Amino acid sequence: MISLPWLMMLFGVVGGELVDLSHNVNEDSLNWPITGYQPLNISTLATLDEGGYFYISKDITMTEHLGTHMDAPYHFGKFNWDLSKIPLDKLVAPVVKLNVKSKCEGDRDYTVGVEDLRDWESQHGTVPSGAVILVETGWSEKYTDMADYYGSSLDVKDPELNYTQWASEISFPGISAELAEELINNYDISGVGVDTASIDAGKAGAFPVHFTLQMQNKYGLENLCCLDKVPAAGATLMAFPPKIEGGSGLTIRPVVDTDSRYVYLLNSTSKTTVFSSFVIALLLLLV
Repeated sequence: MISLPWLMMLFGVVGGELVDLSHNVNEDSLNWPITGYQPLNISTLATLDEGGYFYISKDITMTEHLGTHMDAPYHFGKFNWDLSKIPLDKLVAPVVKLNVKSKCEGDRDYTVGVEDLRDWESQHGTVPSGAVILVETGWSEKYTDMADYYGSSLDVKDPELNYTQWASEISFPGISAELAEELINNYDISGVGVDTASIDAGKAGAFPVHFTLQMQNKYGLENLCCLDKVPAAGATLMAFPPKIEGGSGLTIRPVVDTDSRYVYLLNSTSKTTVFSSFVIALLLLLV
């Protein structure tokens, strides 16, 4: 009998290593400190631990945009997809990874530009249709150091935080407004993701990248990690949020399959029969 992992490989679900792009969720998880946000609170509703039996059920309250999370297009697009409406084919997407870590080491306010995308294309060819653009800045290494991660000494978990002052101090890399416009005007993407606190750079001001992308139904992934384990090309992102009606975002656990030859080929031959797709996948396994 063929095991499930082999069946998944055979039909193009998993072809390589699975990489978890999320930070653990706990009371130290970072968030964007919107006034009045609900900090993570996990309380026990009921529990039983006796006579060899165990049971527990908990209640969780939290802000939507906590830790590694997805911004639904509805976050900055009034009439756009909320979490429950994002099509499944947008949540399984070919990866284009832009590695700008060396540039960010010398400039914590670096913005990823069109030239960075052009550099990727010169090495890897055409950006796949429906791709998600993932940006590796190396910032996830700072995640446990709040001051270094945000670039401000103010505590985002302080209920008395002066948001205006904090927002004027923050400093971290992000995507440039020019690249966001380029992606909308000349590419077919599903979304973008970064290993920083925001797809907009800390010094960007009024969230131009959020507005540009999410007004066009492109989602954002923020506070990612482990992008150093993701290849520049040939991988597939899988990022499924709960189907919360009216949800503007939520903590999620995105995963990347590092080798997706099977997924790419089967996606490009979506009109073939099940049998012919099976044969193609089987032949690729022998490559």
